[in-house]
Amino acid sequence: MKNIRAAIITISVIVLILCLLLLARLTGGVHKNDSFTTGNTPGNLNNKGLYCEQDGTVYFANPYDGGAIYSMNPDESKVKKISSVAGQSLNVDKERIYYTLSGKSSGSGLGYVRKATGMYSMKKNGGKSIAYTQDPVGIVALSGNNLYYQHYTDPSGTDIDCISIDKKNNHQVIKNMVSPASVDTGYIYYAGASEDMFLHSFETLSENDTVLYERPMYNPVFQNGYVYYIDLKTNYQLHRYSITTGEDITLTTDRVDAFNVYGDMIYYQLDSSSSDAALKRMTTDGMNNETIYPGIYCDINITSQYVYFHAFGSDTPVFHTPTFGSVFVTEFTPGVK
Repeated sequence: MKNIRAAIITISVIVLILCLLLLARLTGGVHKNDSFTTGNTPGNLNNKGLYCEQDGTVYFANPYDGGAIYSMNPDESKVKKISSVAGQSLNVDKERIYYTLSGKSSGSGLGYVRKATGMYSMKKNGGKSIAYTQDPVGIVALSGNNLYYQHYTDPSGTDIDCISIDKKNNHQVIKNMVSPASVDTGYIYYAGASEDMFLHSFETLSENDTVLYERPMYNPVFQNGYVYYIDLKTNYQLHRYSITTGEDITLTTDRVDAFNVYGDMIYYQLDSSSSDAALKRMTTDGMNNETIYPGIYCDINITSQYVYFHAFGSDTPVFHTPTFGSVFVTEFTPGVK
């Protein structure tokens, strides 16, 4: 009797394993995310998505190695090269890194893709690459199990397309060159580009599009019920709009070229055409405004411990300063692995 029971258990286990293997084959072996999963912060994606922090690890495009994809701890220890692929618009979930090719190359190696354009993913160890498209792609944002991306196809131009992480159901969702960066719990908040530049809300499940706020704006970033944006009516000042109450406040009267929001901090580039151009910061209520570093900087990316930026027109050197607390700007030198 015991032998029969043991045989039944063994057969059941074998059948279960075979079913799992068949399921993995049918689905391409791609995992499933929770519906609220996002791949990076909106502010980082609006600034090329060169850094992305997920589950206690920072993934970044190393400019000292041709933009190759690396990882490190948030405190910048344990720097490790993942792939020679030169990537940007980085998104990360529990198993994979999603990215676009930046048109650069640091050479050949594991996971290296020779095509100069396109959208891809790889395992976190650099293996098992998936190619979603080899067309030119701009900003990519992961929401749940879907990738929303700026897709350029000649002659139709650039629109926002959607494809699942297992390469299914590729289709157009927004017929405009807008940014999908600001994703939150099943919604994309974006500024229109053709008929208007108002704040829109796109529901990813129903694919319904709604105008939330009729005010021309640029680079909206949604966080905790507020939309932070560059206001086109008031000489590019930075505003904060509540989608709950409708309250709109001016955070700074400075002309803002670019900005990023993380926690209760906002980092922004003050008017690059002015004599006092500088990277500045303030809290999300517009208080405690201070200068971080004089000069003209871009690609402001933020992690839990550091803010990264570099001079306009030059990828290196990269500077960093603590995200919170005292200002202390130094060069970030991860080296080449």
